[in-house]
Amino acid sequence: MSLLLRKNMFFGGRPLLLPLLCFLLLSYGQAAMATDVEPEPEELAGRLQEIYDQVAGFKAEFRQRTAMPMSRRQRVGEGRVMFLKPHQMRWEYETPDHQVLVGDGKEVRLYLARSNQMMISEVDTYLDSDVTYAFFAGTGDILRDFVVTAVPEWERPTLPAGYYALRLEPRELHSQVEYLDLLVGGEPFFIRRLDIVDHFGSVTTLEFSGVELDPDLPADFYRFEPPADTEIMRN
Repeated sequence: MSLLLRKNMFFGGRPLLLPLLCFLLLSYGQAAMATDVEPEPEELAGRLQEIYDQVAGFKAEFRQRTAMPMSRRQRVGEGRVMFLKPHQMRWEYETPDHQVLVGDGKEVRLYLARSNQMMISEVDTYLDSDVTYAFFAGTGDILRDFVVTAVPEWERPTLPAGYYALRLEPRELHSQVEYLDLLVGGEPFFIRRLDIVDHFGSVTTLEFSGVELDPDLPADFYRFEPPADTEIMRN
């Protein structure tokens, strides 16, 4: 099972795994670009890759919003994320429903409180099928896996000084993702927003706050035991 293909998860088909790409773009304050000339998109991507290679883990709060064509209704969720390279992670929704996604390096477990189900998959399934997860786990590379350009000016609002909008298009056709738009900047320099656009025009936006880099995480943060009556499904 690929998280990108799990249609009944996370607000009607938008999983959490793609948002993991955000971690690649976190940085310490000294990484902010102090120049009057805007760096080329590929230069920014290269710097982001270097940052990813240096940072071991992070935690943050996130807000997710999904908008679909021909619908005025937006689906909104909030939660917290913790990650430690290469595979230990925990994404936990607090609203609108309790959902937990954890990985220990061997298995990925997704718990859905509303349906009282847990789905379990081998981590290699994701490494083989999801380019963003492979990169986040340390086996990918932004410039190798994506064509990186600047978001066209007519598609973005006016950006404050020190902020950059990048567009990442998978070099190989992806079944769920057409492209990703990233807004990076601020102090410390890190991703502020991620827009995930699929082939049907649906857009999932994630905004991060309270980011901590290389934090002290609980030893068992990536473990989760569901209620005893939970239906377990393996893929």
